[in-house]
Amino acid sequence: MKEFLEENSIKLIDEKNIDSIENELNDCIIINTSFDFKSFGKSSFTNESDSYVKSLNDLIDNVKPKLKDGGLLFVYGLPNYLSFAGERISDNKIDDFIYLFKYFISCEFKINQKTDNNLPSSHMGLLMYLKSKTKKNPTPFNLNTKYTRIPYTMCLACNQETKDWGGKKHMRNPLGSAISDVWSFNEYELKNNDIPELIFERILNLIGFDKNILVVKQTKNTFKAGIKNVIPVQSNKIKEKPIEPNKVINRSCIEYLNDLTKTNPNGSFDLAFADPPYNLAKNYSTYQDDLEDQKYIDWCNEWLKGMADNLKPGGTLLVLNIPKWSIYHFNFLSKTLIFRNWIVWDALSTPSGKLLPAHYSLLYFTKPGAENTLNYDIEKNIESRNYCLRIPCVRNRKNNGLIEKEPLNDIWRDVHRIKHKKDRDQHPCQLPTKLLNRCINLFSNESDLTYDPFGGAGTTAISSKLLKRDYIITELDPAYAIISENNLNKIKQDVLGNLVYGRESVSKGTKQKDLIPKKIVESSYIKFCLTNKKIYSLSELESINPKLYVIVKLYNGDFKKLIALAKRQMEANEISLFK
Repeated sequence: MKEFLEENSIKLIDEKNIDSIENELNDCIIINTSFDFKSFGKSSFTNESDSYVKSLNDLIDNVKPKLKDGGLLFVYGLPNYLSFAGERISDNKIDDFIYLFKYFISCEFKINQKTDNNLPSSHMGLLMYLKSKTKKNPTPFNLNTKYTRIPYTMCLACNQETKDWGGKKHMRNPLGSAISDVWSFNEYELKNNDIPELIFERILNLIGFDKNILVVKQTKNTFKAGIKNVIPVQSNKIKEKPIEPNKVINRSCIEYLNDLTKTNPNGSFDLAFADPPYNLAKNYSTYQDDLEDQKYIDWCNEWLKGMADNLKPGGTLLVLNIPKWSIYHFNFLSKTLIFRNWIVWDALSTPSGKLLPAHYSLLYFTKPGAENTLNYDIEKNIESRNYCLRIPCVRNRKNNGLIEKEPLNDIWRDVHRIKHKKDRDQHPCQLPTKLLNRCINLFSNESDLTYDPFGGAGTTAISSKLLKRDYIITELDPAYAIISENNLNKIKQDVLGNLVYGRESVSKGTKQKDLIPKKIVESSYIKFCLTNKKIYSLSELESINPKLYVIVKLYNGDFKKLIALAKRQMEANEISLFK
């Protein structure tokens, strides 16, 4: 690492010398945290009072004044404790600036073996924050995502790109795929706690090699994962009230959980899974999804406490959210539960921001007091990422015996979001059944009781019933509770006695057919611009190429996006000439 930084004129200092550097402000500061490398993939019971966390927080406070307005602060380390750094950066104000959360980048490396009854760990965390005067009007910053891209990969079976572009292959960027917040270096094996050169190269490509960059290496304290000093679970001898399973309860989850704790203080659930509203102003029927940050965090802590309190000893708690909020969930839950894995659901969402948002955090905690359930053998092998998901290719691979597998770890890239409206109910954030099936198979056994505080369209209950688990879901919105009940009623037995879910596609209504297919319009316009090495507006086309003008006028897509695509392809062609 040291040689690479010297070659690229990047300053590297020990944290003990942070006060001795000049007052020059930096465009970017990268903190390389210190940890015992043997802690990679191990369980932990950590809280903000630990000496290591305090030491890391002091380091963060010391480097903040060394960063210029609009500068970027990166922190690299184990997910076990990186959340404490994130909360410190966001909430501890030591000057007139604020630090805005931008990304929790998951960096995948060569797989580590499964330890401590956890999933195999394969990734490190890289936090990214922006220093700004205000939150409402953040200081602008730039990432070179235009030319920093990931090369396309080809399917080993059909030799087509592993990403299926369907009928829009002509729309792809010739330079490669856009970068998301999940970075894969799965051929590289970590050997120590130094930041790998591959990560430095990616950061430099994104922010520019001409920036003033400071790397600070933490040395005062070293993190060692462990689960000692766990608060023992106290058993209560009160006569508990029997729970009637397999129910959809139209009620506030906080009220329900508080009441259940009183009647059944020793815990009721073997597995509790939560997929709460993400505070992104989604259009729910009854829930306000745009609360102020602290109000949202306080509200989350209420139902998180209720879930943890109502777990049986050894029970599993899973909570899915975007990384910005998962940081706070982790810090809250780590006070009383054992951390097992920071699972990354690599589920590319709607493009927004500088990097594509793909990292959804699925936090995996267990309650102390008994052995936790992990049925790793059931799901230990998944289909290789070297294959595409085209139906004909999948069928041919199966027929020809091409079934290359790779081990399941804590990055799940083989579960895809529900992309089409016909495959979802009237709910803004419905999860795929495959995701819930995996969670229930891995972390519970048949006849166990599962719980979901935000029942939504009933996906958790459906998966539980199909996999022979009992379930309880609460749902505040009566409309969604009815949808859940209706969906559960669609589960029937087939002629062999197996339970099957007969879901019907949701009608999208009659779609107006384009007079001229979009692909023809897009290909014709892009080809004309590339041939003439110029981007044309509609008014220019009218006088230069009337026939193409008529075609483009009938275009049913976004013409501004088509212009942007033509520009990218023209830039890509220019770059290829210099290679």
